[in-house]
Amino acid sequence: MIKRLFLFLIVLAAFGGAAAYCLVPWHSVLEKRITAFLQTRGLQNIAFNIDSVGLHSATFKNIAIGGENPLLLQSVTAQYNPKELIDGNIKDLTLSALDVQILETDDGWKIAGLEDLRPQSADSHDAFSLNELIDMLPFASVNITDSQLRISGKTISTALPFNMKLTKLPELSVTMTINATNLAAVNSDIALGIIKIDAHADVQKNWNGTWSLESLDAGKAMDIPIISGGGSLSFVEDALNLSGDLASADKAYSGSFKALYDLKVADKNAVTLSSMTFPFKEGIISSRNIVIPLKDRKSITLQMNIQKVSMDALLQTLTGKRVTATGTVSGIVPVILKPDGSYSLGKGNLKADSEGLIQMSADAIPGDNEQVALVREVLENLHYSVFSAGVETTGGKGMVVRLSLEGSNPDVYDGRLIKLNVNLTGDILDFIQQNAMLFTNPEKLLEQKTP
Repeated sequence: MIKRLFLFLIVLAAFGGAAAYCLVPWHSVLEKRITAFLQTRGLQNIAFNIDSVGLHSATFKNIAIGGENPLLLQSVTAQYNPKELIDGNIKDLTLSALDVQILETDDGWKIAGLEDLRPQSADSHDAFSLNELIDMLPFASVNITDSQLRISGKTISTALPFNMKLTKLPELSVTMTINATNLAAVNSDIALGIIKIDAHADVQKNWNGTWSLESLDAGKAMDIPIISGGGSLSFVEDALNLSGDLASADKAYSGSFKALYDLKVADKNAVTLSSMTFPFKEGIISSRNIVIPLKDRKSITLQMNIQKVSMDALLQTLTGKRVTATGTVSGIVPVILKPDGSYSLGKGNLKADSEGLIQMSADAIPGDNEQVALVREVLENLHYSVFSAGVETTGGKGMVVRLSLEGSNPDVYDGRLIKLNVNLTGDILDFIQQNAMLFTNPEKLLEQKTP
């Protein structure tokens, strides 16, 4: 019905002739008729101007649909030839400077200006689905240029410049390019490179495709190199599924994920980190199978698998560079990320991968008694055979490491085997939490620019 009226009005205007154009203010009449008809379809508060109508194209300018948060368009151009127009077909529609605002409400996500758009059936109270909206378009293709997508949610707000082409014939497909842009971060801008999406629909209107991210440069906001990635996507029965991989050029920083966003059943929505890996003190920290619900934020525990971290770098951090050591340690330390962005350590354990040497300065251990003096003497040159470290937080970001050592000092007790327990405190959580945040709580990094 929309197509028939639209075609009729274009034909009427195009073939009215120059005489009719001079004698009758048909632009105003056509505007009123189109406005009245679209209002019967649920599109309220419509404003636009007809710029030109001819045998091969019609152009509309300054379109606004909706009230408080309207859907805005600078211009719309429909292209056709007379025969196709008479047969009821329009080839291409070009939209310029489209401003789309997607709002998160208590009832879910809405497109500004189209909140009240409903199917024509009298007893229907549901909004159109994506495929129903596409079916409404009486065009073979829609080309959107120089436009922006504004997202205003409870946890994120940003504006993304984009171009898009939707093709209905010979097959239903869409290509979208989100142009490079900057997001304002806590300490510096995050440079987001080009994002590309390419998807096709099958006969059941199920969408499948691919996505790619050219680059993401976190700058000073995070101590990581530039990362890029890509993966697959699908849209079936109003549920968006994403999966893919992100990695730095040298693969030292990498992550794989799956995400589900169901437009109708919000309880299902979650991001699952299949894996993430990043370097730490000459070793590697990794974690797997982390489920992050998107509706109800709650504490998330990351089992950090620590592999071959430099014991020298670790102990120097804990003791203010008053200890040197050889060897590496491995183990598991839980990191608990809370909804407010704070974090703590669960009880973890690290063990030496092999034998090594620890040399600790005397002032690293406070106290003034014979037992403490003996411990200082032993640790000045301890050849350890066993090194175990229990790790947990003491409050805030503070951390305590309880060392259990077995070994010998050639200069103490004639080099006999000695067992020691030593407590160290420090703060090494910042690096771990900062890198984990990229995957688990990215909006905490952003102080978004106002679109």
